[in-house]
Amino acid sequence: MAINLEDQLVFYRSYHFNTINVLIHSVFVPTIMFSSFGYATNVRIPIPIPHLAKYLNLGVLGSLGYSLFYLYLDFIGGALATPILMISSIYFTDLTLYSPEVNKLLIAAFVIGWLVQFIGHGVFEKRAPALLDNLLQALVLAPFFILFELFFLLGFRTDLKKRVDARVEVNIANFRAKKK
Repeated sequence: MAINLEDQLVFYRSYHFNTINVLIHSVFVPTIMFSSFGYATNVRIPIPIPHLAKYLNLGVLGSLGYSLFYLYLDFIGGALATPILMISSIYFTDLTLYSPEVNKLLIAAFVIGWLVQFIGHGVFEKRAPALLDNLLQALVLAPFFILFELFFLLGFRTDLKKRVDARVEVNIANFRAKKK
């Protein structure tokens, strides 16, 4: 079965329909992603080519993996996300290499980001986060979902937004009916 963008957005948006929770995620999903990839740049992969070795690390490889998945899901969205992911992971490579004290900030940002998002789910969404149903899908899709929320806000891909929202409303109604 092929993975398609609409199905992925429906899955994630079904857990993120409350406006305040979406705003929280719009700030803290990128915070978590950048702090994760930033901290992961500390894990270097040894190779015998010195100039390349500096940038061959878990953060850069993670960014590359996300980029490839996003390009597969939606070429235009992936093409916009890829330079952001790759440039930031290269930047964090230099930052963590030459200013290792930044790791404390990355860890703090990561922890705060998760705490605020869990509060958003409990207080505003009143639903457990998507990661409890599908950890990998939620972690990889979250940043792309935020990019598409921005697209939708700016009036792009309105046809996709209408289809996603219609399916999400059904999912949320089913969820609420089961809760009663």
